[in-house]
Amino acid sequence: MLLIHPPQVRNCEPPVALAHLAGALIAAGEPVTLVDGALEGFLWLTDQPCGDSTDLQGKRVRRKKDCILSFSQNPDSFDKYKKKISDIRLLASTSKPVIERGTKISPADYQDPQLSPLKSQDLFYSWTHPEENVYFPWFSLRLKPLLKEKDNLHVGVSMGFLSQALTGMAICGWIKKEFPHSRVILGGSLINSWLKGPSDTSSLYKLADKIHHGQGEKDIVQFTGREYKGPGIPSFGDLYNRRISKDYLSPGRILPYSAALGCSWKRCTFCSETWEQNRHCEKSSDDVVRHLSVLSQKYNPSLIHICDSEISPELIDRLIQQPPGPQWYGFSRFLSSMSSREYCVKLARSGCRMLCLGLESGDQKVLNSLQKGIRLELVSEILKNLKEAGILTYVYIMFGTPAENRDGALRTRDFIGEHSQYISFLNAAVFNMPIASREDDNLNSMEFYEGDLAIYKNFIHPEGWSRGEIRTFLQKDLKKITEIRDILKRTPPVFTSSHAPFMAEFLQKE
Repeated sequence: MLLIHPPQVRNCEPPVALAHLAGALIAAGEPVTLVDGALEGFLWLTDQPCGDSTDLQGKRVRRKKDCILSFSQNPDSFDKYKKKISDIRLLASTSKPVIERGTKISPADYQDPQLSPLKSQDLFYSWTHPEENVYFPWFSLRLKPLLKEKDNLHVGVSMGFLSQALTGMAICGWIKKEFPHSRVILGGSLINSWLKGPSDTSSLYKLADKIHHGQGEKDIVQFTGREYKGPGIPSFGDLYNRRISKDYLSPGRILPYSAALGCSWKRCTFCSETWEQNRHCEKSSDDVVRHLSVLSQKYNPSLIHICDSEISPELIDRLIQQPPGPQWYGFSRFLSSMSSREYCVKLARSGCRMLCLGLESGDQKVLNSLQKGIRLELVSEILKNLKEAGILTYVYIMFGTPAENRDGALRTRDFIGEHSQYISFLNAAVFNMPIASREDDNLNSMEFYEGDLAIYKNFIHPEGWSRGEIRTFLQKDLKKITEIRDILKRTPPVFTSSHAPFMAEFLQKE
């Protein structure tokens, strides 16, 4: 079977979904070939000539392309790191295919000037006109010899983000046109959100032989006609040992791993997990530590990325007892166990390099309304303990929820300012309301993005706390606090949390 991860999303680590699907297929005796377009397609773009003969910057980065794309000698300052990321973006954005099409592209995003991934008619157009896609020359040449092999009569295309949708559909359409005997299954978290939402998704079923939502291992094995024999150990095929000349764009090799699907908490009113009702499925901690040990020995990563919505307390405890070897990071709730300094020290000794923590608000009333299930007193204690133990923190806050007003936003600002010395990185976002959120029942809502497959809605804030006012607040109130501005300035651009664990040496120099 051929598994494809379409461009364009972050290309600093392999796609975790493909690795887990491949593990189940191999366990069932099905040969697997993996193609990661997020990296391969992007590197193909950087090989193309500059699209503007007068663009001196575009020509400059091409003269130093190999050095820019290589992280074998990492930058020795954060300013040099940011310059490298800027040059990587320029390599793609100034390429001839991108300039001719007018596409906006980066290592983490793709925006077509004429087509929207939120419109089913545009997805269908991309499916029927694959040759108009920026990546067409790459995927048609890359996939043709693979699809001629008898082992690849079944094709899986996994799409997790909107930025993959148009190219993913172009790939599906091209395969069905050029290789009509191939059978295509389409899945991924983006497909799951569409199928679970209120939009009419009947048109999607015309674009593949099968559309799947939810946990995919069993379904994709059965799609090939094989008997499902369990999830197996994730397999990355030759993604780390590729024939192309460059590795993933990261200061160190990252090994992604999913120990669970869905969220065990599933109460936060703002989260899509609440209305999608995705079943929480968790591997046993015994299997997880065994898998991580085997994969670490095989691929020798610098860092393990545990990709769960939240790492369970049980798994964290097991990792403390049986460290995986390499350093690791992932999302976690503010756990009461972390109020113990001793526990946080043990956590650091297990290899925990960084925790991504969803605080959302520094106003207790807002947190209660969002059903976050945390107290600010506990958050304060945990942040201090993690800092003392040497664990980096990537804190997420969100402004503009229905329960918040300007006073609540100011309290969040003040909380972050007071704890700035304990926060390594910060993500400050404006709230987007999921289209099927239960909060919509009590709000005057309207379309946010044009398109029949929209995932979010706009709404009239009950206290007049509009998106425009929030953006002004972020610029004039939040960022004017020196300590907060300094945190935001050191947050890695483009690759954000994926590269943040490698930034420790730069933080130590501050």
